[in-house]
Amino acid sequence: MNLCEILNISSILLNVKSRTQEDIIQELLNHMKKMGHLSETMILSNAIKSDEKNQSSATGRGIAYPHAVSNEIDELTCLFGISPKGIDFNSPDGQLCHFILLTLSPTDDPNCHRKFVSKFRSMINDGDIRTRLLDAIDVKSVFRTINAWEQNEESSEDIE
Repeated sequence: MNLCEILNISSILLNVKSRTQEDIIQELLNHMKKMGHLSETMILSNAIKSDEKNQSSATGRGIAYPHAVSNEIDELTCLFGISPKGIDFNSPDGQLCHFILLTLSPTDDPNCHRKFVSKFRSMINDGDIRTRLLDAIDVKSVFRTINAWEQNEESSEDIE
């Protein structure tokens, strides 16, 4: 599974407006609704908020992976939000989250997001990539950075 098969220009939000955990989740869900993936956001928003109260989706190092299952989704759907200022997600390391990857899985495959998140995590753990994403001037730059990383990974796999 390639990141650029799931993420595209319209599923990347650069300089998100929200400043709180609840607001960013709602902002990302509203964007999914505008994209035509959802007809309503409150049920998913409440489900994610409830999950966040039980265990934060923040993994440390400025990254959060909120997730939900939706009967409106036929295949894995993701939104990648970037917050240069950072958002408090109750991260285990106390850092603000700059990268928020919201994943929605279909009800018939509730764990399909795991492989995607694993690959995304490999990319975002690269300090150079993180810097390029935070310094990106537009969404196309973000997408090109992700695509270039992915192409480089595929080339590395071919050599091995």
